[in-house]
Amino acid sequence: MKKSERLELIKKIVAENAVETQHDLLKLLEAEGLTLTQATVSRDMNEIGIIKVPSPEGPYIYGLSKDKTKKVGQVSVPIKSTVLAISEETAGLENMINLDVIPGNSRLIKRFLLEDFKDVIFSIIADDDSLLVVAKTAEGAAAIRQEVLKWMKDRN
Repeated sequence: MKKSERLELIKKIVAENAVETQHDLLKLLEAEGLTLTQATVSRDMNEIGIIKVPSPEGPYIYGLSKDKTKKVGQVSVPIKSTVLAISEETAGLENMINLDVIPGNSRLIKRFLLEDFKDVIFSIIADDDSLLVVAKTAEGAAAIRQEVLKWMKDRN
């Protein structure tokens, strides 16, 4: 199977199923006759832009970010609204911002931040559910903080 076909299959599975984990996705892919490693699935998901979104039943499930929203039941979830919390400005750390995000979404939020603020960001360190954004200046951090607060306000 070609990579493009594999990516389309992953999109289809995620769109049609409530997939909670990469392991669940691997099982669904195996049911379709495709055996992959977790590392390959993880890279493919990142390339596609798959993120975690809340489901109507409660747990977070994978969704497609291509349209910038994911239909979950009757609810559309904007991708940028996966930011849950932002740190307050702290004396001595004015150029740093910590963001808490829905698990599995930090890479996509990192991409948005780098696209919008590439000239003011020194570095971003991301794990599964948080990001540490280091701006070049306190003013740059303030601009980033203001934009992220807008994202969070739009969620409500």
